[in-house]
Amino acid sequence: MPAWVGKLVLFASLWAVPALAQDRATPASIVVGRSIQEVIDDFRSQGIAIAYSTALLSPDLLVREDPKSTDPINIVNEILAPHGLTVTATDDLYVVTRMTTAGAAQSGEAGDIAVPAAQPEAPIPELSVSASRYEILRDLMDSPTFIDQRTIQQLPILGEDPIRAVQRLPGAAASGVSAQAHLRGSARDDTGMILNGQRLLDPFHVREYHNLFSAIDSRAVNGIEVFTGGFPAQYGDQMGGLVLIDTVTPDKERHTEIGLSVYNTSLLTAGTGADGDVEWLVSARRGNLDLVMNPELGEPTYNDVFAEIGVNFSDKSKVSVNGLVAHDSILLITESDPEEREQAKSDARNAQFWINWRQEWTDRLVSYTTLSISELKSTRSGSIEDEEEIVGSVNDRRDISVYGASTHWTFQPNDVHRIKFGGEFRRVQGDFDYFGEVEYFEDFARFPGVPNPIQRSVVTSVDGDAISLYAADRLRFGRRTAAEIGIRWDKQSYTDVLEDDQVSPRLSLVHGIGKATDLRLSWGRYYQSQSVNQLQVEDGISSYYPAQRADQAIVGLTHRFGNGYAARAEIYRKSMERVRPRFENMLDPLAVMPELKPDRVRIDPSSAEAHGVELSLSYDGSEALSWWTSYVWSRVEDRIGGRDVPRSWDQQHALQSGIMWNHGRWDIAFVLNAHSGWPLTEVFIDPDSDPEDPELIFGPRNARRYEWFGTLDFRVSYKKEFAKSALTLFLEISNSTNRVNECCLDFETDEDENENTILLTKTEDWYPILPAVGILWEF
Repeated sequence: MPAWVGKLVLFASLWAVPALAQDRATPASIVVGRSIQEVIDDFRSQGIAIAYSTALLSPDLLVREDPKSTDPINIVNEILAPHGLTVTATDDLYVVTRMTTAGAAQSGEAGDIAVPAAQPEAPIPELSVSASRYEILRDLMDSPTFIDQRTIQQLPILGEDPIRAVQRLPGAAASGVSAQAHLRGSARDDTGMILNGQRLLDPFHVREYHNLFSAIDSRAVNGIEVFTGGFPAQYGDQMGGLVLIDTVTPDKERHTEIGLSVYNTSLLTAGTGADGDVEWLVSARRGNLDLVMNPELGEPTYNDVFAEIGVNFSDKSKVSVNGLVAHDSILLITESDPEEREQAKSDARNAQFWINWRQEWTDRLVSYTTLSISELKSTRSGSIEDEEEIVGSVNDRRDISVYGASTHWTFQPNDVHRIKFGGEFRRVQGDFDYFGEVEYFEDFARFPGVPNPIQRSVVTSVDGDAISLYAADRLRFGRRTAAEIGIRWDKQSYTDVLEDDQVSPRLSLVHGIGKATDLRLSWGRYYQSQSVNQLQVEDGISSYYPAQRADQAIVGLTHRFGNGYAARAEIYRKSMERVRPRFENMLDPLAVMPELKPDRVRIDPSSAEAHGVELSLSYDGSEALSWWTSYVWSRVEDRIGGRDVPRSWDQQHALQSGIMWNHGRWDIAFVLNAHSGWPLTEVFIDPDSDPEDPELIFGPRNARRYEWFGTLDFRVSYKKEFAKSALTLFLEISNSTNRVNECCLDFETDEDENENTILLTKTEDWYPILPAVGILWEF
């Protein structure tokens, strides 16, 4: 692969080790400023049954005073008291409640049900009962995965990109180039991203190279919640997965961070007003790749700014204003030789602004309303000047606008039901102006089915609406069982189908087995419309396809062994219909201008199916150590011409493991990823063609595979605290063993000793070893 690619890519991975024994939490370890949730989770990992609502006990509630007690329950009561909270004994369980409430837990909002195994009858707000950090969930019933801030910042992640942490989860397949991942066999674009309640529009940098980085600062992220499937009716227009991102909530009047690394220069500042009614957060970053790359390979310049200002008008009403602006100015040179020069330029500006209003009307009725505007303006141009193989050029301009309004209501009529309902309206507009032309020579002209030359021109506009409504009832059956029944309706007016509306029923069930085991069942229908910015004009497509459909069934079992150990198993099946055609490059998926290459083909399946088994084991029983490992067996195939053909990211076997260790000022993490090679399509000389001027043909699509993929990544950081500031230094090494992993296929023709034309092929590789260093100053 070209040398510049090694400067731009990373693959997520994990490493497993044996567990160490945990120590019981003591008052000395419960320091001022630590999250109360973390303290309670420590006690729960030691077998003390304490449950809490994440809506009532949020992660930003901190220990204000050193506890004087030594008994765990008394310690918890001491650190809860300054926040007006306490613990109440209910049979064999302690529940965090308000001091003014004599019964079971009440939430500041009409929250979610969760049913921990064998817990006493409790109201509908969610009770978080799992000790593992990867299971600290807003909603146990839907069984997503939560990646907290500390994990995101401690793991080795290319570009300090929080979205790349998703690639470490079971069921994720990623090339290492893109920040996006394929979740349970779905295409990358089948996964949506929601930041502080707003669905983001293409929030990535270096879009021309597979969305290399996200436009989200990891230091601003409080946590990421990931649904790899089975999400509730509130979320729609996605059939793959969901990534829900929350930013940090300031806990003091002012906090500032300045960071410098190989990848970014960053500034973050956050704080609160003197009375705590106003909160603010500002994050600004500049990418440094243009400073560390060889100028002969290009100048990728990008930056982003995120800001949030929240005003608490009362303890029941809050309004926040959010803004995310990202800008790219990219020059990539994949071939600098004047006789073979290939380069691409792009300029893009992505601006998204939204206002959130949360209102608690009564103790049983809460609403969350969002108004938003998103704009994406981009231009792309490029040229290839290799007269022995290919000469072509591209000019691509896009102007996208999305105006949105959504409202979500939660009504809790009693302790058995919790009803959610709401809807969303989006007005979409888009202007596209694309022109591309290419001519092939010599080996590139040997494919008989490829037109030569090619010229494409698409000038079109779109103006339409997308509307959705949903309702769901979550109800409890006795002490151990809860279910949610939901339905969703979506409609788009800008597709080629005049009446393209979709109805999506959803059903989920959770049942507690014994004191430490949860069984979850989920079935649902999920539709996904083609986003306004996804019009495939580069491949000559000028209209939108109808919404795709996926029927998903999931069976999951989670068991908590105590002392911080947990195991999880899930079986899933995803049947996809109305699958949208897509275009792929058979030999070189890393092409910067892929639509100009002769290996570009249209994939038009009649249907597709993904199924698999995920097994996970984790340990998170102490502050010093956590580890996890997972094995996944899976298949994802398209139905094409009556045959089942593996998708290009199908990986039948995948192992991911990791360890994070803290010792005083040091944090160390190793992560390992190994999976079976992705599918490969071979190229041959057509035996029936003219030997003096042979033609090339592709073999059966994805019939062979590359060799096994494997990387071991490493990160170590050292933090020195001063009276009013702290300094952190870190070293990160991606693919630390410099393993060669195959990614692509290159070819050329030659003559043997008998002057017969022969075909020579060779594989290109993913990124080599990539070291990075950085420094962070907090004050």
